[in-house]
Amino acid sequence: MLLQGSFDPLVILFVLIATIFLWLMLWLATRFIVTKDFASRKKFMLLLVALIMVVLIPLVSGVIAIVVSWPGAAMLWLRNLIPGQNVTHNYVSALVPIIIFLLFLLILKFIGGMDWKDTTWVALIAMFLLYLLYTLLPELDFIGAMSYT
Repeated sequence: MLLQGSFDPLVILFVLIATIFLWLMLWLATRFIVTKDFASRKKFMLLLVALIMVVLIPLVSGVIAIVVSWPGAAMLWLRNLIPGQNVTHNYVSALVPIIIFLLFLLILKFIGGMDWKDTTWVALIAMFLLYLLYTLLPELDFIGAMSYT
């Protein structure tokens, strides 16, 4: 239902390429940060985490951006009631990448089964690489949800 309009079949190819690339980077980061044994045991869970990050994060981040922008818009309205003020930018939406990072932490902790200290570093690497993937392949953001950045 979501993709009924003008769906480009290359999106599926791009999602597969991005998932495999992010999975490889997650596996390498887990191998270097945690252990080789842990990374080899959790290969398929890391693949699931990579797929969740590539497919669901744009959807979730779009929803979070909409929800977080409502209080920011209300604060802008209140601020603009002061005579002579014309503030136009909602800075509350800058919190969305932080919330997404915390979501990465939770996904890696509970699906990947890592410790918190290892999860922090792997999630930071994964978020950096995922934003690089969205920069290289903007077609991955097929619903336009990452436009808040």
